[in-house]
Amino acid sequence: MLSIIIPTKQRENIFYETVLALEQALQFFNYDYEVIIVNNDDKSLSIALPSDFKLINCNTGGVAAARNMGAKYANGDILLFLDNDILISSESLKKGLDYFINLSNLNDKMVLNFNWVYPQNIYDTISQNSFGRYMLYYGFDKYEGKAWTNITFDKNNDYIKTNMFTSCAFFIKKSIFSQIGGYNDNFKFAGYEDNDFKEKLIKNGIDIYLLPNIYVYHNEKDYLDLKKFLERKYRSAYTRKQAVDLGDRNLLLQHSFLKKFILNIIWFFRNFFISFVNNFFKAKKFDFITFKIIDALLAAYIYKGYNSK
Repeated sequence: MLSIIIPTKQRENIFYETVLALEQALQFFNYDYEVIIVNNDDKSLSIALPSDFKLINCNTGGVAAARNMGAKYANGDILLFLDNDILISSESLKKGLDYFINLSNLNDKMVLNFNWVYPQNIYDTISQNSFGRYMLYYGFDKYEGKAWTNITFDKNNDYIKTNMFTSCAFFIKKSIFSQIGGYNDNFKFAGYEDNDFKEKLIKNGIDIYLLPNIYVYHNEKDYLDLKKFLERKYRSAYTRKQAVDLGDRNLLLQHSFLKKFILNIIWFFRNFFISFVNNFFKAKKFDFITFKIIDALLAAYIYKGYNSK
């Protein structure tokens, strides 16, 4: 049995699209399955779920705790974790599960990631402003490339073994998830709980595979706003510091006195700089200016998030 687990918090318009896409994908899905929605919020969901979707509440802790809660109540021997902004098609779901089952027969200690890109409707509008072009330039719109992996995947193979991992869309056996102890509940927000989970996999001899040619769609259209993007990076930096405190010294960030001084100035004037990017020099020929401003803002938000209490 396959247990599909989706933690969600707020973002209900985005999550509703995720639910609709999954419901459609499951119409032609012949494998025995269940869908578990984990509401990771104090407020009740305001959207109606399909009658066969199970809803459980986990309003303490972050997304790591919510994923653990979903796994705890899962009946399936195979778990598929999806983020609340992941759109999956019937073809990707079926092919992904087939690959996972076949690979598990060859190697019973493994997990399997999907590849991901933004949905097409985002590309139709993202290049119309400087921040959107910044996202495209640095590759925030896809899993492979400068922003996330800094590599191009070998598309000549149906699957590749890798040392990368993302929690947004992956298969894992429930027995493996239990063996490594799931996610670390100490992570308050989404971010470096992925890296901590990856290190657990590696330490326990669990191989990580990726399907380079089978995609899900990362529907982050609500994060195409510069301020929301920066706030997300602030929260991610907070979890990076948590990972350091838990012993991952590779993620340690250190700043000179001069850099701290400059980042604090940028932070103080952050709303001005955000307004400047959003409202001035929108033409593509000025991207070299706005990109540098966004880089500076990103550095300031990461610095503040990493050093927040």
